[in-house]
Amino acid sequence: MAVFTAIATALVAAATGTTFAALSAALAAGTAGFFTSLAVGVIAGGLAFATAKLTGAFDVPGIDLGPDPGSKVQVAPSTDNKIGIAYGKNFLSGPITDIAISNENQTMHFCITLSEYVDGGTYSVGQIFKNAGVCSFSGANLSSVTEQDGRINRDLVNDMRVRVYAGSTDSANMVFPTSGAVDATTMMPHWTNTTSYSMEGLVFAMVEVDYDAENGLTGLPPMTFELNNSIKNPGNVLYDYLTNSRYGAGISTDLIDVTSITGTANTSLYGYSAEQITYTDNANVSQTQDRWQINGYLSTFKDCAENIGRICQASATFFTFDAKQGKFKAIPNRPTASTFSLTDDNIVSKIKISSTELYSLFNKAQIEFADKNRRDQTNTVFVETPAGELNPNEPENTIVMRMDLINDNIRAESLANLDLSQSRNGMVIQLETDFSGMQIDVGDVVDITNSDFGFSAKEFRVIRHEELISDEGMVTCGLTLLEYQPNVYVTPAVTETDEAGGNVSIPVIPPGIVVPPDIFSAIIENIDDSTYTVTPPGGSGAIFTVFKDVINGTYRSVYPSTAGSGYSVGDTIEVDGAYLRGQPGTHNLTFTVDTIDGGGGVISPTGNVSGNASVFNPIIFGNNVPRENLGNIAVGGQIEDKPAAKLNLSNAASYQALTSVRELDFTSGTGIEPGDYSFMSAGQPVGSVPANTLVDFSFVSDVQIEYANGNVQINSFGPAFTNFDTAPAIMEANKKITISEGAVRGNVQLRGYNTMDLSAGGSRGFASMRYDMVRLNKGDIF
Repeated sequence: MAVFTAIATALVAAATGTTFAALSAALAAGTAGFFTSLAVGVIAGGLAFATAKLTGAFDVPGIDLGPDPGSKVQVAPSTDNKIGIAYGKNFLSGPITDIAISNENQTMHFCITLSEYVDGGTYSVGQIFKNAGVCSFSGANLSSVTEQDGRINRDLVNDMRVRVYAGSTDSANMVFPTSGAVDATTMMPHWTNTTSYSMEGLVFAMVEVDYDAENGLTGLPPMTFELNNSIKNPGNVLYDYLTNSRYGAGISTDLIDVTSITGTANTSLYGYSAEQITYTDNANVSQTQDRWQINGYLSTFKDCAENIGRICQASATFFTFDAKQGKFKAIPNRPTASTFSLTDDNIVSKIKISSTELYSLFNKAQIEFADKNRRDQTNTVFVETPAGELNPNEPENTIVMRMDLINDNIRAESLANLDLSQSRNGMVIQLETDFSGMQIDVGDVVDITNSDFGFSAKEFRVIRHEELISDEGMVTCGLTLLEYQPNVYVTPAVTETDEAGGNVSIPVIPPGIVVPPDIFSAIIENIDDSTYTVTPPGGSGAIFTVFKDVINGTYRSVYPSTAGSGYSVGDTIEVDGAYLRGQPGTHNLTFTVDTIDGGGGVISPTGNVSGNASVFNPIIFGNNVPRENLGNIAVGGQIEDKPAAKLNLSNAASYQALTSVRELDFTSGTGIEPGDYSFMSAGQPVGSVPANTLVDFSFVSDVQIEYANGNVQINSFGPAFTNFDTAPAIMEANKKITISEGAVRGNVQLRGYNTMDLSAGGSRGFASMRYDMVRLNKGDIF
């Protein structure tokens, strides 16, 4: 047995587990089998797509021509769901893995699993999105949503609470928010402790939602999380995936050339990836960044070999088994000097040469990637071979692929340029050397001098090294070589894509429409035998209409609209609550068959009607007209507030803020519309008038309206009292405000001053403050 084959056999005997065997078989890369692939040291991953396709030396690496379905999106619970691994920066959601409801069905609890937890990684959360709006939080509580149009929406303040954990449900593993840590079990009613409900080894979000039908919050909206994992250098990523036994290949470190993957020298994957390259950012400023990073999501639907190939392809790295060491290793595709010279003195076979024909050359690349500046929405870069490098009459030929572990156009364009340039140097040579060739490693650059082909120290990269034994027992080395040109590694000049919002419009998903149970909220028709059970069994075919008592929340009566047959007096019928606009069990209806016809059909009346009915909420669906339906037919309240008292003013006669700034809503259809408005505000001065001293007061309302053309309408009004020896009982600031067409945003704030002394309770300022802005549609009181 040849020495390298013996080593491979020993490694296979030492390796255990189906994961390693599956990986090894996948890495065979077109050879006869696992043992042969180990012995000859075939590169298994990392060869660029166009280069592999043109040379024919390897199977073409797998690619995605569109988004990987079901990986980074929010999906409903299912036993088919799998959790992937998020490395670097990702904008993602994930499968909903647990749900509960509490607080008399008013609070919903959700667990969204985002990623497998990577040991050694430091996690943080950047932005959180509801639909396409950016959420702002006060601790874990939602405080506002900045919509795509720039409008700040505060309708759902405190209606949602979000916390994110990395590693387990223990409070020590909470990564968002960064203060006020609590166990994740506090956010799911039936999670009783962190031992039984540990979520160990996972990154997940806990979301609580308070039912708010008036503002369209009736369930979990689409949520997206900007999740950052410090494990993003390809060397660290590859090592983690190779060694992890839960979601990766589970390979022992004894079978890995660790230095080639995580060493700091630029000959290793880690070191070469960490080298800085220059680019121009979207503000036209020169910047630097790591040459390669992994910022993406590895799907656990895919096998280990494919995921290893994706990591290597995204970092321009060869992955191979080094039979000399008996270990897997990484070889960065980087410029390097020749390490061995091949001449007629050590070449012992004929030289076979193949090259790419004109009509198969690639000269354009279209690369899809998840753009971090567009919240991981798909973006595309287009790269072309310079016209001066094209052959005469060369036809257009485009390679299209997706790099799902890259999230910026700088690295995507660098890979595309490298692939196009490498593929055009597509000469492949096969030859055999004498035993001296044993010192050559896969990935090395060698030079060939041969007068027959006109080669004078022409350089090639070794992409296959095979031990061969002749019939005479001579050991030779079979080499497959790919033409090498150092100029393919020149980093192109690239400008970063713009931030999302300027050029990209992500459609807003409208909330679900909440309607009353039916048009009258009290009558449900067509209750047939697919929705109820009969005890004892026998009757079928009857169809009923159910009447509810909406005042008491019970069922009032049941009328048979179709009699059916086979029923008996005294039969009990139970209708599942799910078919009565309610919950199963909680809102089930029970009644008895009291009268039948000659065929056993049910006729009126039925009896013993019982059960708690689900009825509509009269506050939401009762005799009220919502603001959006008020239109121009009557006086309608637009904004109102009763701010808290402001009792800590200084006694200076200069204006101080009495309230925070409140944003106005100009959403078409539901917000403030053009017209005349009456703005009314008031406040009560608080303090003590000093003896023999005059005091000053002022109470002012500021209302600012901004229009689409950039003009700002400023309304500042209210009284100012100077040199008073008594305090007014109330101060009002009222004015008619006209809002014209084209208003896009605005705000309201109350300001004032009070120079009285402190009251006996130590207060000075204004109390009992309020403001209202009402539209006048049928006249004007001013």
